[in-house]
Amino acid sequence: MTIPALLKHHGVDVPRYVTVDGQIVFDGVRTSVTGATHPVHALITAVAPHTFHGGVERLSVRQDSNWWDDKDALLIHKDAMAVAFPGFAYVRPTEDQAPAWFGTINTGRGSFKVGVFLRRDGGLPSIRVFGPRLGAYSSGRWTASPHLYLNGNLCVADQSDWDAQKHTAVTATAWAAHWLSAYTEWRMSRRWPVEGVRHVLAES
Repeated sequence: MTIPALLKHHGVDVPRYVTVDGQIVFDGVRTSVTGATHPVHALITAVAPHTFHGGVERLSVRQDSNWWDDKDALLIHKDAMAVAFPGFAYVRPTEDQAPAWFGTINTGRGSFKVGVFLRRDGGLPSIRVFGPRLGAYSSGRWTASPHLYLNGNLCVADQSDWDAQKHTAVTATAWAAHWLSAYTEWRMSRRWPVEGVRHVLAES
């Protein structure tokens, strides 16, 4: 049992933070008006409240124009990602593709190639893992991971957890790191350790 799981078992919910590489930390954190830091990992990002789900991923609603045509609106996401997850590469939008970032999340127990795709309607970004395959063999049969959408994308949060007015691609990437941290524990124990984060933090 992890320390956060043990604390939750006793009714204590602990805030979680994510490092620039994607590891989840919860102890030794110092917060100030300039952000959160860790003595080993330096700059870290708060994991905003969210809950893991599954089912069918909501399709992006068609828009007459793309919100990211407003360069300032897109710059908020780009600047935030450059600070919180500098190892992620930005891919400019095209006619067919929304702005996206590609990078590696290293949970400390496994590394995952991840794509973070903004949505035309400004909704919760789509998160896709490009490797390795998410699941495990049990009694000779492949079992898909819990909390995946039917299309294989990560269900990092409920749609209602996402607030386009204050959240950025960083928020979704931090949720992906938290999801993958839970997933690596599930791979070992076959028990999903946490359903999300409810502790209220200064959000990214």
